[in-house]
Amino acid sequence: MALIPTLDLDEWDAADVDRRAEIAADLDAALRQTGIFLLRGHGVPPVLTDGMRAEGRKIFALPAEQRAKIAVARPYDNGLRGLGALQVGAVEGVVNPPDLHEAFHTGPNHRTGDTAFDTRYYPANKWSEELPGFQQTNEAYTGHMARISLRIMEVLAVVLGLPEDHFTRQSQRATWTQNVNWYPSLEAIGSVQDGQLRVGPHTDFGSISLLDRQRGKGGLEVWNEQEGWFAPPFEPGTLVVNLGDLMNLWTDGRWRSLRHRVLAPPASAPKEELVSLVFFFEADPDALITPLAAPVGGAEGMKPVIAGEEILEKVGLTLSLDG
Repeated sequence: MALIPTLDLDEWDAADVDRRAEIAADLDAALRQTGIFLLRGHGVPPVLTDGMRAEGRKIFALPAEQRAKIAVARPYDNGLRGLGALQVGAVEGVVNPPDLHEAFHTGPNHRTGDTAFDTRYYPANKWSEELPGFQQTNEAYTGHMARISLRIMEVLAVVLGLPEDHFTRQSQRATWTQNVNWYPSLEAIGSVQDGQLRVGPHTDFGSISLLDRQRGKGGLEVWNEQEGWFAPPFEPGTLVVNLGDLMNLWTDGRWRSLRHRVLAPPASAPKEELVSLVFFFEADPDALITPLAAPVGGAEGMKPVIAGEEILEKVGLTLSLDG
């Protein structure tokens, strides 16, 4: 059975050297094998998470003319992407019908003063005038997500025996995207095409992703070589942390970027509709991500990349403006 540990930040902070070494060994083993762990002690108030999900859900019920005002205008953009606009599995070269979900994207308010750079990497957020409560809720929630992401990056550096700021010193004005993903029910969409999923198989592009998920029959599955596809444990109140392609490269293959998917809405639960909150944390867009040398790195011989360029190239493979 795959090891998927739970990191409790409160325990980590209070742990002595020996206990930290035990926690680090479990995390390292899981990230080498699969690329995922659960997170407790993150400090996100449950009422805020509930509010984020409730406010976000309202976006997808807006009438067409209001949806059009907040629609995305280019592949790397904030705003609403409707059903049929995403085929995430395309990054693996998989040709399947479009993913069965809608998404609303928001990002940071970082600005450098270079208009072209900021437009490229920090697209403006699009807020619906009809939903004034969402902006405030979103900004409070993403403040926690950014804080947690930097904290996790510090923990990961310590797990590798590196200075705590090894990753975070290149992540102080990181690009990130907060998704509210709505997975409509089978009743709402009518039918599922052969090979169609709520989210196709893929790895995330950034450093880490934080997922607050709902339990469902058409839910998350993850993959590793030992077990193939399987459902990770569900623990209420925890966040799922998974590694993305940037961290895989940063560690020169020592740690795996999590391959995962979300199953189609099931015939056995035709009314099931879910909302996932997903925070994709990357790095400073102009950061040179240099793979760690062995023995800390995995010795796969990966080449350095500019973080933002790498992200934009992959986003262009998976998203369209058709939804």
